[in-house]
Amino acid sequence: MRRTPATAAGCLLAVLLTLLSGCGQPPVRATADDFRLAGRPQGHLTVLEKWADPEYAPYFKAAVREYERRNPGVTIDLQAVGDQPYKDRLAVLAASRELPDIYFAWPGRYARKFADGRLAADLTGQLRGTRWGKTFEPDALDAFTFGGRTYGVPLTLDGKVFAYNEKIFDKAGVRRVPRTFPELLTACDRIEKAGYTPLAFGNQYGWPAGHLLTQFNAMEVPPAVLARDYDGAKGAFTHPGYVRALKDLAQLRQRCMGPGGTSISHESAQARMLYGKAAMQYVETLEFSYLDESGGAPKEFARHWDFFTMPAIPGAQGSPRAVAGGTDGLLVSNTSPRKALAVDFLKFLTSRAQARAMVRDLGWLSAVKGTADAARLPGLAGAQRTLARHEMSVWLDTRADDKIVNPYLAAADSVLGGKTTPEQAVRAVRRGAENARRFAVR
Repeated sequence: MRRTPATAAGCLLAVLLTLLSGCGQPPVRATADDFRLAGRPQGHLTVLEKWADPEYAPYFKAAVREYERRNPGVTIDLQAVGDQPYKDRLAVLAASRELPDIYFAWPGRYARKFADGRLAADLTGQLRGTRWGKTFEPDALDAFTFGGRTYGVPLTLDGKVFAYNEKIFDKAGVRRVPRTFPELLTACDRIEKAGYTPLAFGNQYGWPAGHLLTQFNAMEVPPAVLARDYDGAKGAFTHPGYVRALKDLAQLRQRCMGPGGTSISHESAQARMLYGKAAMQYVETLEFSYLDESGGAPKEFARHWDFFTMPAIPGAQGSPRAVAGGTDGLLVSNTSPRKALAVDFLKFLTSRAQARAMVRDLGWLSAVKGTADAARLPGLAGAQRTLARHEMSVWLDTRADDKIVNPYLAAADSVLGGKTTPEQAVRAVRRGAENARRFAVR
């Protein structure tokens, strides 16, 4: 699974939802009765999601068929489209207030637009402090919680780690995984002397730099300051940690990435690691399937790799346990007359048995606790245990305002290319934050 950067569709959606939330229509307020089934589940549901790829779609189709088999009175119209077509279609449906009963949302700012626009049902009563809610990893629920209210049901769990070739580490004399950022840089020096590129990195589409900044910002800036600055109505970006984070990025570029290469794609960079040209790559746990023989990785790599999280940064003022990541989830339409049925289906989709099936069949981590032992992929169970010990810092490009994200990614790319200093880059980010405050568009 590959991530896509923020797009114009996201900006269009923000404008549409802002207009809708202030157009004078009375808000739809869900009550406890809206989520109470009267007898056996029955009725028709529409579900719109973005897992249309042939490698993912069969799992969701099979889950729908199984729910219909268990509940003969229910029919489900499952529609799946790719990332960009999904954003476009949902923007149109939101504008016409014809949203499906259940629809996909990325965490953070994207989901919050639907909550603020009163188009997502408040699921707090179903998820917070309930038996169902306690089955999820807390960080996964928090990613869909705004103003103390929870609006989304998390499905997946994803975090960023350094995957590395154990044999190259051995040849370079790197006997243990780095425990501090300076140790990581020293390891890169040794790997380069051994004749390998230390860190495979491709930033052709901008989001890989955004992932690194998500990580560095979370470690360098106090959580409360970070939350305020990512909010388009309040961001200022005056904390010195933002400059430090870009300096961390610059050091990683100079010591670990080798000459050139940042303009290639993430996938091309990954091939360099898989075929023994590079020692490491900063990857999502959702990418573990690509590191296995079943996903096309050479046997020589697939049998000799491991991973570690970003090591601690001395003197940093943020969270030392932060890990860049996120969770994909589903929202229930606030205007749906079938909220009870929608929630019943989501309970089935996130049941322990079904979550284990997703982990087994798709190689994704589930937001449901204790399900990674069903994994066929090496490393996946260890990844869930690792992420459970850390704090999720949701992706910069889905958490922050677009007017902040776009100049931020451009500034990061400029720092990576040596065209801009970290101080100059932060000034560009502050100008974006000023625009976000002026227009106050979430």
